[in-house]
Amino acid sequence: MKKPRPGKRNGYKPPEKRCSSCGQKKRVFKKIKNKLYCRACYHVPKKICSICGQKKIINENSPNGPVCLDCYDRPNHKCSLCGQKREIVVRKKDKLICRKCYEPPKKECSNCGDKRPLALKNPATCHACYARLRRNGDFIYRRKPR
Repeated sequence: MKKPRPGKRNGYKPPEKRCSSCGQKKRVFKKIKNKLYCRACYHVPKKICSICGQKKIINENSPNGPVCLDCYDRPNHKCSLCGQKREIVVRKKDKLICRKCYEPPKKECSNCGDKRPLALKNPATCHACYARLRRNGDFIYRRKPR
């Protein structure tokens, strides 16, 4: 017979132990260097960020050192069009394109008939029509008469 797993459904409650910080008997959330901490007393450790130099909660330990949440972003690569090292939003065949250089394809809107970048693909709706439809609460997608 299997041993019951911890959880509320089978009535199992994890043992409560004395928190090293507040001294109350609670469920242990974290154990650090033989000290027990409840959820209320445990604080995420902060380290000095290798990019900004401030003491913050660390998001990633990079080869250059710890990186905080504010400095962490997607890896930057060299854009094939402008040559700048930026965040890449589109990868086409052998090309890497950054947000500033990327131009979304223009297709005919099923509401207004103009060729513009689309907010919705099905039905094809441009950003202007999509905003108008959302604002008016009118989600009937019909083409305007010309």
